[in-house]
Parts: sequence; C-alpha cells; structure tokens
Amino acid sequence: MIRVPAITRRLATAFLTALALVWMVPVLMMLAVAFTPPEKRVTGFGGLVVEEVSLRNFGIVFADAPILHHLLNSLVITLSSVFFVVLFGAMAAYAFARMRVRGKNIWFFLLITTLMLPVPTLIVPLFQINKSLGILDTYLGLILPYTALGLPFAIIILRGFFEALPRELEEAARLDGVSQPRIFWFIALPLSWPALSVVVIFQFMTSFNEFVLALVTLDSDSLKPLSLVPLIYSGQFFTQPGAMFATLTLITVPVVVFYFAMQRFMIGGLTTGAVKG
Repeated sequence: MIRVPAITRRLATAFLTALALVWMVPVLMMLAVAFTPPEKRVTGFGGLVVEEVSLRNFGIVFADAPILHHLLNSLVITLSSVFFVVLFGAMAAYAFARMRVRGKNIWFFLLITTLMLPVPTLIVPLFQINKSLGILDTYLGLILPYTALGLPFAIIILRGFFEALPRELEEAARLDGVSQPRIFWFIALPLSWPALSVVVIFQFMTSFNEFVLALVTLDSDSLKPLSLVPLIYSGQFFTQPGAMFATLTLITVPVVVFYFAMQRFMIGGLTTGAVKG
C-alpha cells in the first residue's frame, strides 16, 4: 500500500474543499433568490444572504405552471429509458463477456467509438430519424434516442462486471442442466446489482437533465419534461426572478434526491470488475 504524507493529504483536502465551495456558489445563489420574498431583492455577499425566508415563490410556480405534470412527463421518459438501457445493456454485455460471437471484439470497439461522438452532432440525424418514423412530438421520440445513447456506457460497465464473475458458477449450473439464458437471468443478472446501480444512476441523471434533444423533439407543451419548464415559462416569469429560480430549484430536487438515495452503490459499482481475480 502506498503511504501518502500527511501534508499531502491536508493540501488535497483543502483544495477539494475549496473546489466544492466554488461549485456550490451558483447553487447557493439559486436557493437564496428562490427563498427570498418576491417583493424583495437578495443582498449581501453577491446575493448569498437571505434576510427573510419565504416560500411564496414556490406558491407562484405551482399556481401558474403545471410543474407536477411536467415532472410526470420526465419520469415517464426517464424511467422508460432506464428500463430499456438496463434490459438491453445487460443482455448485450453478457454476450460480449461470456458468449462466443464472431467478430465481437470488432463490434465492441465500434461501440466504444460511439462514446467519442458529441451528442450535439447527433441532433440533426436523430431528428430526421424520428421524423421518418413518425414519432416526433411523442414520448417515444425521446425514449428511443435516450436508450440508444445510454447503451454504450451501460454495456462497457456491465461487460467488465460479467467478465469478473467466477466461471465456476456457470460451470456448476451447466452440470445441473441449466441453459445459458437461465444462467443469465437467474445467476449473472442478480449478482450484477452493483454495476446495474451505476448504470441506473447515470442513465437517470442523463435522461432527466437532457435539454437539447427534448427541445427539438417535443413541440406540445403538455408533453415537455421538467428540464424544458424554464424555457416554456421564461416569458411568464421574466419579471419574477424569484419564481424562475424556484422553478430551477424544483427541477434540481428530484435528481439530488435520487443521487443521494443511490450514492452508496456508486463507488462499489464502479470498482466492481475493475480488477480481475
């Protein structure tokens, strides 16, 4: 084990703490404006001091904008994409890791190269595909692209985990007459929950926060997810910055709650399968 000098650890801790505080400043400013009464301005330390805490901005948002409806849209789209990414990603990863498939290394290399493509470069092709399939302005027009964009990462993470599983488990199951599909569904998949949790977290956060593809795909306000709410009601809340920042706060809450609920699986899932025995 490599021993790190105490002074190095202290400097690293101080640096990371300062970096975290810098990253937190915009969040604190957002919360300060959101919880300040509409008739007052936030003052002091660049707008970080709240003299009077009020929930009236949130009341304005819930009264004037169907936030819960947009949240439901986001959950339908996000949870659907998470389900398909986990399902298809696990099956593909298991095939890459355990099954003899001709040219699978070439296919896996091509899969990795898709991670190098910036998502904005795919907006126009995805728009044309959705248009040709007739799924523009539908949930499916976002669920399918989100699934396709999330599969490469999911397959890479899950493949590493499946490769690290002891082969003795499969050999013992085959001796008992268990077929390959049953080995996957009843042995490999239940054991892969650490890696699956990482895939679920990343896919949920990516799909829930996605903006550009949702903007060009959905035209009806009734179908738009929570990430588009600030744009939809920017004119309505233009003279009410408190209400706008309250909206941004409400958009942030589901992702933060989900992440903190799942974070204990995060590190273990990322490191599982990193080192083979």
